[in-house]
Amino acid sequence: MGIEDESKRSGRELLPQPDYATDDPEPRKFGEIVRKWPKVTFCIVMNEFCERFSYYGMRTVLTLYLINILNFNDNLSTILFHAFTVLAYSSPLLGSILADGYIGKFWTIFSISLLYAAGQIVLAVSSTFKKGSSIHPYLDFAGLFIIAMGTGGIKPCVSAFGADQFPSHYLIMISYYFSIFYFMINAGSTISTFMTPIFRATPCLGQDSCYPLAFGIPAVLMIVATVFFMLGSFFYKKVPPKENVIFRVAGVMKVAIRNKFFRSPPVKRDHWIEYFLDTHKCENDPKCLALRSSKRHSKECAQTKFVDDIKSLVRVTIMMLPVPMFWALYDQQGSRWIIQAVAMDAQLTSGFALLPDQMATLNAILIMLFIPLFQIIIYPGFEKMGIRTTSLRRMVIGGLLAAAAFITSGFVQIAVNETLPDVPGDSTAFLSVINSFPNASSCFVNVTIPGVPGASAYSIPANSSLIDDNVQKRKELYRLSTGDSKSFEVNLAFSG
Repeated sequence: MGIEDESKRSGRELLPQPDYATDDPEPRKFGEIVRKWPKVTFCIVMNEFCERFSYYGMRTVLTLYLINILNFNDNLSTILFHAFTVLAYSSPLLGSILADGYIGKFWTIFSISLLYAAGQIVLAVSSTFKKGSSIHPYLDFAGLFIIAMGTGGIKPCVSAFGADQFPSHYLIMISYYFSIFYFMINAGSTISTFMTPIFRATPCLGQDSCYPLAFGIPAVLMIVATVFFMLGSFFYKKVPPKENVIFRVAGVMKVAIRNKFFRSPPVKRDHWIEYFLDTHKCENDPKCLALRSSKRHSKECAQTKFVDDIKSLVRVTIMMLPVPMFWALYDQQGSRWIIQAVAMDAQLTSGFALLPDQMATLNAILIMLFIPLFQIIIYPGFEKMGIRTTSLRRMVIGGLLAAAAFITSGFVQIAVNETLPDVPGDSTAFLSVINSFPNASSCFVNVTIPGVPGASAYSIPANSSLIDDNVQKRKELYRLSTGDSKSFEVNLAFSG
């Protein structure tokens, strides 16, 4: 799909194509593939590995940074995390417009990578300031905005730029390239989501956590990613920019709507997009003239083919309407699931505990395990049983499994809430008493607070205190009202 999309984006489908089958047949043997493989693509895949490490490393610890350093509550931190994600996945539209219509993919990747690295550096520098500094959250938000624009700006360009390095008819080699490219994405995200929380949990600068290290290493990796990309700058095949497909699609839709609703259409069309053809004349269209310059396409209409492509796009868009719901849930792994993990016991074994922000590591590892498992065993097994595993069926089953996963996490949160301690309100304070005598002592502390409604008397053993514990059904802390000047007595008696 990526190959087809890129050819349409660059306009290559409109030009007459030579007969590559005889001029330069695609290599199929391993030795020939290795010999003809464009070595410069390894600069691109290493760039992608480092960039994904940088992005996912920063993103993994972002929610806890918003809560612990910027002092936002859980709900606002979730909103800010997802606002950043929305911006990161909306900005690819700008990147594609810039690459396809103006400066080309190479210069788009290079220039935006510099901006991207600058954003990572800004965020890393901001994290060195102490909590409560006036620099927060303004410098942090500036860094996050630049990062979101940077990662989105290069997202539609890097994989397609790698495919440009191959002859367009080397379909098998291009499919191998995309497999390697996707593997490097998952390798970078897996390593970063495991390592960056460890950097975050390392004490530094007098604090019990080290966000400067957790953000600094991704910043360094983004600089390395840019260096890797530039190593091949003199050897890349750089396809010049063409007309941007987004603007072209919008233009066709605009004319189709105008012809259908504001003109008297000469014929009734089967699809509303086809009304674009009512005012189209091939003899005046440069794209049609370019296509018809080849004898093989002398009677074809480039715009008719493009209208058919848009009709397919509309059908796919309608089918994809539920997909944002899936991603709305999926991306909560970086926000609500981390917040949920903070309130849970992650001591998996006596010697290993999973940090809250390492939750995403499990997802990346499972992706790398399940892709070959499904492709080699599960899908072929269903096919042998006569059950077709079409892409649509896979999407439906995947969506249902995702829904089941989040229903399960909802019940988990209900169970977690039952164990959470009570939090005093705005006009309430909790009072505890600690008996600090050592365990070997048999000295008890007897506590009474006369004059406080509902206050109980307690006898506290050595080396213990009054606590609230919902699991053990213990509610021992004294509830005191605040706001006015009050006095009360605490009677302590020692025995033993």
